[in-house]
Amino acid sequence: MNLAEIDTDLSKELVTRDKKIGFIVFKGTYTWIIDWSDYFTLDQQKNIDALCSKEECWRRYLPAGMTLQQWNKKLQSEFRGGVPSLTAELFPRYRDGETAKVVTTDMLRDEFFSEDTGQYTVMSSEIEAELSFNTPMTEELVLLRMRLFSRLPKFYINYDRKIYMHMVRDRFYENAILDGWWGAEGDFEHMIPTSHRYWVRNTNEDYWAVTNFSNG
Repeated sequence: MNLAEIDTDLSKELVTRDKKIGFIVFKGTYTWIIDWSDYFTLDQQKNIDALCSKEECWRRYLPAGMTLQQWNKKLQSEFRGGVPSLTAELFPRYRDGETAKVVTTDMLRDEFFSEDTGQYTVMSSEIEAELSFNTPMTEELVLLRMRLFSRLPKFYINYDRKIYMHMVRDRFYENAILDGWWGAEGDFEHMIPTSHRYWVRNTNEDYWAVTNFSNG
């Protein structure tokens, strides 16, 4: 679903981290999508099959009167609009559906810099001091850094090269990728074209450094 703007509700969902941002490379095109974190899982079918195969799990969660096969089908139909495996063939269906919020680089840039009344530059200097000299940041700017971190992309999905990366700690999304793909948790800024790096305002203001903190 293409959005005309990032409204207040969606902005709040980003800051609270209910929703996350993903960068998708698909057939020579670039797309930004905001959606639920788990909806960026490439092959949820693997997770569903694993859940249904573990006796301690299905004995606990299997609905009464339902077979394992029926439960498997139910979980498939309820996930991501019935698209548990986000293959290249099914990606357009997901992208054009109700949950995927397609936004532009300019919209994300406006959202990222929406709070700036001069304190971004101060925060950047304090980040440099903390990284270089272990000088603690002021509490107010720590909170700002955390909000900005929530507005940075957490998923990189490249269908053309079959590469999947994410920056969500302790979630192991790389374990549920499509067959033949390469996946990992890690920094992927270098994979995003310079023209789409909305967190860079000029040569002196690149705010990707907010990712370099464990409590971000």
